[in-house]
Amino acid sequence: MNFKRFANSLVTRLVLFGTLVVLASGIARYYVLTDFLHNDLTDVAAEQQSTIASYLAQDINHRILERRHYLEQLAASLPPDLMSQPEKLREWLRDRQELQPLFSQGLFIADVDGLIVIDYPATVGRTGASVSGFPDFHLAKGGKFIIGEPLFSARSKEAIIPMMAPLRDNTGKLIGILGGTAGLAASGFLDHLQQARLGKSGSFILVSPARRLIVASNDPAAVLKQLPQVGVDPILDKAVAGYRGTGIGSNGTVEEIKAIAAVPSTGWFVAVGLPVSAALPTVEHVQAFILRGGVAQALVIFLLIILVVVWFFQPLRHAADQAERMTRGDLPLTPLPVARADEVGHLTMAFNRLLSRLKVHQAELQHQAHHDTLTGLPNRVMLADRMQQAIAHAQRHRTGVALLFLDLDGFKPINDTLGHKAGDQVLQEITQRLLNVARGSDTLARVGGDEFVLLATDLGMPLTHGARTLAEKCINVVAEPLKLSQGDYQLGVSIGIAVCDSDCDPDLLLQAADKAMYDAKSKGRGCYVIAGSSETCV
Repeated sequence: MNFKRFANSLVTRLVLFGTLVVLASGIARYYVLTDFLHNDLTDVAAEQQSTIASYLAQDINHRILERRHYLEQLAASLPPDLMSQPEKLREWLRDRQELQPLFSQGLFIADVDGLIVIDYPATVGRTGASVSGFPDFHLAKGGKFIIGEPLFSARSKEAIIPMMAPLRDNTGKLIGILGGTAGLAASGFLDHLQQARLGKSGSFILVSPARRLIVASNDPAAVLKQLPQVGVDPILDKAVAGYRGTGIGSNGTVEEIKAIAAVPSTGWFVAVGLPVSAALPTVEHVQAFILRGGVAQALVIFLLIILVVVWFFQPLRHAADQAERMTRGDLPLTPLPVARADEVGHLTMAFNRLLSRLKVHQAELQHQAHHDTLTGLPNRVMLADRMQQAIAHAQRHRTGVALLFLDLDGFKPINDTLGHKAGDQVLQEITQRLLNVARGSDTLARVGGDEFVLLATDLGMPLTHGARTLAEKCINVVAEPLKLSQGDYQLGVSIGIAVCDSDCDPDLLLQAADKAMYDAKSKGRGCYVIAGSSETCV
């Protein structure tokens, strides 16, 4: 072989040049991409932790606000004259607690000085005890709703959170305090959070910054324990001072990527942590991959240019160009043409299948966003839209609408004794019965566990006549025996009715029907009450 000719060959020089370029670029990529990947993965992990923290914070906030709103509603609806009738007051508490047991430790009523006079369920030592020692009791006495700091109950031997709402008479004078206590680990409150598992090594804590106290954690041993001393974990120290975001912290021994999110209703915050070593395992794999890829590229660089770029990628480039134009909106979302039955063709067909599934998924999400998953009925979102349409229709045609708010009587005992599966079967059967009552122009929606709303349009005058007819039909069909595998059962329904003859506010209409339903339930179940009517119960 003529070595000089080989050395001076353009092929040899191009091969050597290409090899040097690939090696140089490989080395550069090795250092540049490693640093970039480290920073990028850190950002990605921080964003993921932030998303998890925000979700947990929102979920906790929702559960706390749910109990706050419920307690405020009870305080607003308690008849003042019951304060002088202990037995009726206890019965009133019992009905509310059994109907919606959001407070696992029960409800209590204290006088203006904080002395508990009635509680349900009765707990040894609670009646006669005083809540005036609570740090924020003066605020409740001043007429404000308070969410107390978590504490350990000596009676139940578990961590609890108290809430208190002021009670007023018809003149606005403070006559007592309505309170409720919920166990932090109670079912339906924070129990699922304390059982959360954030990967193999992730952690979660819910913190009260005012006391540097851990309210909840995926580690049960940490509940109601103090945060580490100041200086051990700088990111937690910043969070106590008001910082909300992400950063690098420490659990005392290991560096962690942490995200902090606020729980607005309490001033607490959620801290989610993931060890840095667990968040960045890909970096070492990518380093080895870059080295191997650089060597392989040096051997096949020119072959790849000729075969891959010119021939192999041409259909893919065409498909990518069309896909890009679809994303910009220049072309409609249609399947890409398949040029060849090779890997590019397979990828194109996979893209087409993915596009088809995406359209189906979008349709499913659209349906789920507006319908109840159990019964298939419209949910609150679609009901609000239908109410807007119905009111607009009534304005144009000078007709009216009626809103029937239905709450099942006797459903909870069936659900509790026979199980949720039987309860679901009952709800589906009641749904079908109510659909048979509803007219083609009406809308039946499920707005709660056993709560339904029937929106009726194009009613004749007077509007209350048609509304009464629908309500009576609903009461009759619900009262028909339910034939379950466990036997025959019978339900009732309490109905609140609100009517509107032209222009009205949908939210106010719904609130009026809801209040009328509670009037019907309190004055005699299995009947209906018309909002604004002198009739008490029909």
